[in-house]
Amino acid sequence: MKMLKRLLIGLLTAAGLMASVPASAQAWPSRPLQMIVPQGAGGSTDALARLVAQALGERLGQNVVADNRAGAGGVLGIGAAAKAAPDGYTLLLGSNTTVAANAFLYASFPVKPLEDFTPLAMAADAPFVFVVPAHSPLKSMSDLLAAAKAAPGKLNYGSGTSSALLCTVLLKRAAGIDLTRVPYKSSAQGLNDLIGGQLDVTCEPLSSSMPNVKAGRMRALAQTGAQRSPLAPDIETVAEAGIKGFEYSAWLGFFVPAGVPREISSRLAAELLAVLRLPATADKIRGIGFEPRTADADALAATHRAEMATVAATVRAAGIKAE
Repeated sequence: MKMLKRLLIGLLTAAGLMASVPASAQAWPSRPLQMIVPQGAGGSTDALARLVAQALGERLGQNVVADNRAGAGGVLGIGAAAKAAPDGYTLLLGSNTTVAANAFLYASFPVKPLEDFTPLAMAADAPFVFVVPAHSPLKSMSDLLAAAKAAPGKLNYGSGTSSALLCTVLLKRAAGIDLTRVPYKSSAQGLNDLIGGQLDVTCEPLSSSMPNVKAGRMRALAQTGAQRSPLAPDIETVAEAGIKGFEYSAWLGFFVPAGVPREISSRLAAELLAVLRLPATADKIRGIGFEPRTADADALAATHRAEMATVAATVRAAGIKAE
């Protein structure tokens, strides 16, 4: 009888625990999920999203569909993700640009990043590189710094993305130099002018820059990561060139809209970490042009807060106005 009594108590306790979990969480996922990507199809960020979406879908037993929402520097995609129902069926692949920098660069930015999203997992880093035209007399980062100090404001730089702008502003502050900004609506426009000789320098993702560097259309001066990337082991870092402590990279992480039940967000975070920690996933991420940087929700939240603070300080110091 005592054994039967203990069994009944155990069953009732389990039933009570199940009853405390929302029915939506118990049934989740019962249909396909969407992963909003605030960039167009075909780029490296899109490739990473599709890689993770496929593996995540296999673990969840439901399709995870990459949903590209390009436009306005990622603002359209961020807005759509924030407005999505907090039911666990919408994920966002955000970056330091889309969920941090743009909040200070777009006057009509539609969300409050730290309040409107719940972090799940960090995925990857993407170092940048300072590049000049192939025929430029600037052969190294030291040459660029010397020329900029000799003639403040004479050299110009292109900024077709928020990352290109912030990367260069950080260099200007760290090195004590003055460069004149030439804004562009896209990275491609700026690179065309750089290759054509209308620009002196710009800061672009290392992965997308290396084909032009290897083809002889432009020259790499220094990469922005804390260490040399395996993608370009022969290119020095900005820190190695004399700007001690300089580091800039774009990070990518997964979020859900705020308000998703904790049971669901925790499950999603755990499944994402399981996917990202697979050696095969890490190899594929490197093949796309990123550096794997797997970290949990708490680490992503801390990185996100720090990024917001850094961008705010940089924007104020540079006198950049939201447009």
